[in-house]
Amino acid sequence: MTSVSLDEPELDRWGRAVGAAAARSDVFVALFGPLGAGKTRFVQAACAGAGVREPVTSPTYTLVRWYAGSRGPVAHADLYRIDDPSQLPGLGWEELESGAGPVFVEWAERAGPELPPDRWEVRFEIDAGGHTRTVRARSLGAAPPVPEPAEYAHGPEAAC
Repeated sequence: MTSVSLDEPELDRWGRAVGAAAARSDVFVALFGPLGAGKTRFVQAACAGAGVREPVTSPTYTLVRWYAGSRGPVAHADLYRIDDPSQLPGLGWEELESGAGPVFVEWAERAGPELPPDRWEVRFEIDAGGHTRTVRARSLGAAPPVPEPAEYAHGPEAAC
């Protein structure tokens, strides 16, 4: 898993590419990183790439939001308020894992062993100064390859 630093426009372009690719393959995307690392901003871009036309907001209090994408439903979950993976069934976790559209899960580490084996993992870190984010992405199990973030670093606006 290679680390790449992306500024906000680059993160947005890469997020759109990830969202489009995730929508084509109904991929579960597990997001990791501290508060303020860009997870929600990334999901907003990914949802746009998946064809979501409405505003995408953090589901911190509702825990799961569903959106209409160009190819079907798109889910966005935030597990920040989850204390234990045993709370996941009450969220409709089985529906999130069903593969009926892309799923973007913030604070995925809180799902523990309940994360599906076939998924993308995206890890965010805040770089010194807070103007860029270091991202690392990998595909696990039978999930297709993740769009490479390095292709969007310091690239032209039309990269995706």
